[in-house]
Amino acid sequence: MSKTDHGATDVTIGAEVYSLAFTLKAVKNIERRFGGISPALQEVQKLSLGAAVAIIAAGAGLTLKPKEVEALEEEIYQAGIGEVTPPLIQYLLALLNPAAKTEEELAKDAEEGAGKGKK
Repeated sequence: MSKTDHGATDVTIGAEVYSLAFTLKAVKNIERRFGGISPALQEVQKLSLGAAVAIIAAGAGLTLKPKEVEALEEEIYQAGIGEVTPPLIQYLLALLNPAAKTEEELAKDAEEGAGKGKK
């Protein structure tokens, strides 16, 4: 059973919430734009506004027209690029290892482990 579809990372920008999905299509779009996940991560870590927009568009499956790109850039600028960057970094890191356990799976494993330790 594939674990690649284990939810999404939510990025809140102002009043809008963008759900970034863990999909092959998102990975391909990011790789096409940046040349790989690692270069995308480097650009996001540089607090690049353009990189943030591209990651959000790829992860949320958005096809943005130039005016929509400008509007999203403005929203990110107003929200603060420093506030938007951490969930984007988390998302990109998760794309590097999509078969990893989700937070829910880790919590369940911790509960089971704690239950087994008690006698």
